Amino acid sequence: MTTIIDPSIFKAYDVRGLYPDQLHGPVARRIGCAFVSYLGAKQIAVGRDVRTSSPEIAAAFIRGARSQGCEVIDIGVVGTDMMYYFVASHGLDG
Repeated sequence: MTTIIDPSIFKAYDVRGLYPDQLHGPVARRIGCAFVSYLGAKQIAVGRDVRTSSPEIAAAFIRGARSQGCEVIDIGVVGTDMMYYFVASHGLDG
């Protein structure tokens, strides 16, 4: 069964949607697959915020990324600025 993704969740610089109506595990997994495929990424970091839905969304995204052969470093709960710093300082693809 194919998971339908609401295109309105894709913004200029991020993905934002209502949980669980627009954004949930199966959607996050497909986004993880597409992210790695589009970038040709070999190594990425994934972080999350403190919302109760974040562990599910992050885990599904990570499964999707890893299914494409990408190495994923889960850096846990982190602010956006620290995520950018981590990716740049470790020479990651995303």
